[in-house]
Amino acid sequence: MNLNLNCIGREKIFTDEKEINKSNVLKVLKKAYAIHRRNAGDAQYLIDYEAGVQPLPYKKIVRSDIDIRTTDNMANYVTEFWKGYFWGTPPIYTQRGNKEHHNTNTDVDSSGISALNEMMLNGLSIGRERQKLADFVEKVGIGHVIVNPKKDWKNEMTKGAYAEVFTLDSRCAFVVYYRGIGHKKAMGVTYAKRSGKIYYSCFTDKMRYEIQGDNVEEYPNLLGMIPIVEYERSVDRTGCFERQISLMDNLNSMVSNFANDVAQKTQEIWWGNDIKFPEDENGNPIKPQSGQWLLTYTGGEGNNPKIEPMSSTFDSSPTLAAIDDTRNEILKKCFVPMQYSSEGGGSTGIASSLSSGWDATAVDADKEQQMIQGADRELLALLIKAVSLSPSKELPDDDPLRKIHATDIDIKYTRRQNWDLSTKANAFATLVSHGVNGRHALKVANMFEDVEQVYIDSKDGIEEYQKKTYGETETSEDERLMQDSSDQESQSPIVDGPQTDRTEQAE
Repeated sequence: MNLNLNCIGREKIFTDEKEINKSNVLKVLKKAYAIHRRNAGDAQYLIDYEAGVQPLPYKKIVRSDIDIRTTDNMANYVTEFWKGYFWGTPPIYTQRGNKEHHNTNTDVDSSGISALNEMMLNGLSIGRERQKLADFVEKVGIGHVIVNPKKDWKNEMTKGAYAEVFTLDSRCAFVVYYRGIGHKKAMGVTYAKRSGKIYYSCFTDKMRYEIQGDNVEEYPNLLGMIPIVEYERSVDRTGCFERQISLMDNLNSMVSNFANDVAQKTQEIWWGNDIKFPEDENGNPIKPQSGQWLLTYTGGEGNNPKIEPMSSTFDSSPTLAAIDDTRNEILKKCFVPMQYSSEGGGSTGIASSLSSGWDATAVDADKEQQMIQGADRELLALLIKAVSLSPSKELPDDDPLRKIHATDIDIKYTRRQNWDLSTKANAFATLVSHGVNGRHALKVANMFEDVEQVYIDSKDGIEEYQKKTYGETETSEDERLMQDSSDQESQSPIVDGPQTDRTEQAE
């Protein structure tokens, strides 16, 4: 099945039904499933393409006996980069601030949020599930996750987890939205094929419908929310390499042609004139094999034996340059930074960011984050609701984990860029020394994955330091941690020339 290049991106599924119930769920499901199957077909093509199943449509005419077809598979390179850069570190939940919207103690909130992070990272192994999710989102443009209240409390592998989170195969899952204003989620669907029959699980806010054929069974939805979360990579729901498939096909053709040129050079057709080969016992000429000497001699008739390859001059430079240019163009259009070597020295973080395309990568990652964050907040609300359904004997009623609220939680995404670590540390120290709350200073510095846990561990020290230093009316030159705007006039190269040393200026 080929990708429908006339309709890039996965189609969003809508219904005109304001409410889905037992009487109309089959009608909605059948219409939605037809659209989903087209999306699933495109998804399968993209998954296969990323795996290296990339068709080369050209036909080789000259030397058809040598027909090497190879793929550079930039689709895999681009996908693996985005899975590592954007999804390599699971998001961390942090407290939004010292707010009392729900009349809870901030220390209790901090403990509850830390427990939630611990549950996600260790109890649920969310990193593994996020990588499964990333595999679909980056290749296909959409991904799906389901949240369930925990049922198996004896499983030691999930000890400390009070809910279940699983990544669904997006080829067998979809979400239906109401066509009205706001596009409210109307139904989440996941299905599986067993013994040649398809079994559907359809969720609304209130009910769960188990469907096989025309048979519909109805059960209450204990969560009170649709448990299937649909992730979208972009507004048009495209994969990370999808728009550049035609350019990747062109690259594969060039790489294949180059490989054929090399093969034809090493497997050349030889031309001979006035050559006599030795004969076997049957009188057939014995032709030399590769690597053997071929001895020729001049006969009495004045013949001049010759043997030479029938080839043209092979200059690989233009072909290799075109291949490199195409690779770089693909990387640029997929917002993947270039991989440059740093021979004989390094560069600053800012210079490296600008020259290799990291700035463009960060901007595109920010756009993706805006899309992913909405789904992650939906996942957070589902997790909190699922945790609240845990029995008291497993999770005490006074446990801080029961007291947290989604609106009091920020979701922090970490994308590793450690070249400005000293600058970040300096910024953190400056903020703390000027009385900024330690939690907010840690968020601005952006040095740690779990800001909330670092704050809890460091809170006493930060507050003690601020008690000793905060409130000082003026900071001396020697105590300042970094230059500020007050330095500009006295050190300006426009005013005083290139001289910037304070001591020499004072003199």
